[in-house]
Amino acid sequence: MQVVWNTLVICSIGFVFIVSIHNEAGVFVLVKTLFAYCVITIEAFVICFAGEHLSLKSKLIANATYEILWYNMPLNTEKIIMFIIMRSQKRLTITAGKMIDMSFDTFTNIMKASASYISVLNAIY
Repeated sequence: MQVVWNTLVICSIGFVFIVSIHNEAGVFVLVKTLFAYCVITIEAFVICFAGEHLSLKSKLIANATYEILWYNMPLNTEKIIMFIIMRSQKRLTITAGKMIDMSFDTFTNIMKASASYISVLNAIY
């Protein structure tokens, strides 16, 4: 829900900014909308950055576990490390509603969708 909300708010604030420019609103209104736009964009970026970071660290755990000499260890330690390797094959992610993995690609898609919505609203206005 947060991803959809951020997309809609980014779109709305961007549209308000464009309308403010066309209506020659005061500098205060422009700065206020620009600040709100930046804050919402940063919020979406932080969520996507956290998902990307978690995914990268999950991949690094898998690689680091595999690169140790686990096949030369005692049998009980070898079994534990094999379970870690098997578990780390499934990547950890932060998802939005179990549908979208939060990553830099998702952030790019949010920004592209918001820009498209702003363009459509500007054309209608």
